[in-house]
Amino acid sequence: MANPPGGMSPSFEQKMRELRDAYEKTLPEKTERIKEMWMSLRTLQRLPPDLLYPFREIVHKLAGSGATYGFSALSSIMQRLEHKLDQLKEFPEDTQRFIVDIDSLVRYMDSVIRSEDAKVEHDGLTEQKMPRPETPKLLFVCEPGSPLRRLPEQIRHFGWDVLPCDYAQMDERLDLYRPEVVLFHETAEHACPAPASLNLNPAPVVFNLHPKPDLCSRAAAFRKGIREVLPVQIDVAELVDRLDGVFIQMADAPYRVLIIDDDDDVAMYHREVLEQARMEIRLSKTAQEVQDTLAEFKPDVILMDLHLLEFNGIELSAAIRQDQSLKEVPIVFASVAQDLTSHLGAIRAGGDDFLMKPIQPSFLVASLESRARRGRELRELLHFDGLTGMLNHRTTEELMQQAVARADRTDGELVVVMIDLDHFKQVNDTYGHVTGDRVLVNFARFLRGRMRKSDVIGRYGGEEFMLVLVDTNLATARAVIESLRVSFASVNHSNNDTPLNVTFSAGLAVYPTFTTPVELTHASDAALYEAKHRGRNCSVVATQDMLKSRLTDG
Repeated sequence: MANPPGGMSPSFEQKMRELRDAYEKTLPEKTERIKEMWMSLRTLQRLPPDLLYPFREIVHKLAGSGATYGFSALSSIMQRLEHKLDQLKEFPEDTQRFIVDIDSLVRYMDSVIRSEDAKVEHDGLTEQKMPRPETPKLLFVCEPGSPLRRLPEQIRHFGWDVLPCDYAQMDERLDLYRPEVVLFHETAEHACPAPASLNLNPAPVVFNLHPKPDLCSRAAAFRKGIREVLPVQIDVAELVDRLDGVFIQMADAPYRVLIIDDDDDVAMYHREVLEQARMEIRLSKTAQEVQDTLAEFKPDVILMDLHLLEFNGIELSAAIRQDQSLKEVPIVFASVAQDLTSHLGAIRAGGDDFLMKPIQPSFLVASLESRARRGRELRELLHFDGLTGMLNHRTTEELMQQAVARADRTDGELVVVMIDLDHFKQVNDTYGHVTGDRVLVNFARFLRGRMRKSDVIGRYGGEEFMLVLVDTNLATARAVIESLRVSFASVNHSNNDTPLNVTFSAGLAVYPTFTTPVELTHASDAALYEAKHRGRNCSVVATQDMLKSRLTDG
């Protein structure tokens, strides 16, 4: 059975129960160790800080993990005990009074564990998106003879399989076709159904094409579980963009979270919660582990405990912020410490947020997702084209160079493709730059819907684009480009009754015929020049003669 959006799988609940049960079994051993250590310490005439510190660290960990696993009373006792130890360090003249207080708290531990009914609420974590199938299925429901009947053909050009049907056929088609998405044209006679009423498991995502969408219709649709209410006149590429938003996209790779915590119990708990929310997790304890993981893992966000054995979180955060490559990585602190001084110190050292343990799962997920998303958005400004959302020129070249180096190491194959939209200046001059920009955005969406995740897709400049088809031979690459060329020529970019179709020309350069990134770039450009010379709307494979001729002319 599939989980509802925001729900959790039975396996997750089972894992959390197992973690909690395993933790509970260790509590007698943990509390016994605290009692033994305290009995050894209290017999000493003096209690110097270097002897109290290891004891305080064990108490601090139990305060945090106890709260995390639902043993709130035990956590409260440990926090009070920790506070008494800090006072003992600060006011040694009152040692005897503090010893009496600590004795009382230590004796109280066992009774708290026996009486406490530990419960941890695992609320809905986050919206769960589906991975995008290679060809997602869309059921399009509308009136027979409707002008919208031409819409399925346009959506297919963007990599979707579309089955049109009328209202009477919907139930039968749903059962046989089992689409991921339903696009329903609402009319006065036919209201858009709620996903739960379609009797499919999992229920498809439903979009409503509405003649006059407004605030009321959208609020009512949201109440029924309908994804979006869209205007009937929506541009097809924008519609496809909304439809693709249902799925995990290339840019929606799992957020990478580095958890820095020397308490294994808490670290494991947070890892399970975040992995359920589809995040990729690494755990580190020591400064050296952190340094190695930062270099290899490149986290989107860091979740750091405030109190660590080797360096505290404030010291470690200050050190991380001195690395220029890590200045933009968000750092979120987690601690049971409630004093304002700790919070301020963490923020001043470069922390972005401070979460109090125990952290409600949904709040933990939402906090880290928000920070990670903002970090990615900032990096996207540096690596992606602002208009099309594609990789920019510099990043495209960097990834192409990496792909060539990888092919060289593995004796692999790849094809670099340079693409230019035909007569694009004429489109701008005739229809205006707003329409020209729409064509560029549509082409970017078109490529994202048709290319593999492993391929590099970038805007090289103006109306020119570069593709890097990795692990691909010439025959396959040419078939792909020809299919794209024919299909894109059928896309209508106009919002009115006058169709606007645009074609493209392409030049292909094959590795290892051309062995360096520079040669591949020049060769694909030379082949593109030849395609334009042959009349455009075609693809040409580069040869050594083409490259020499182009370099001579240039």
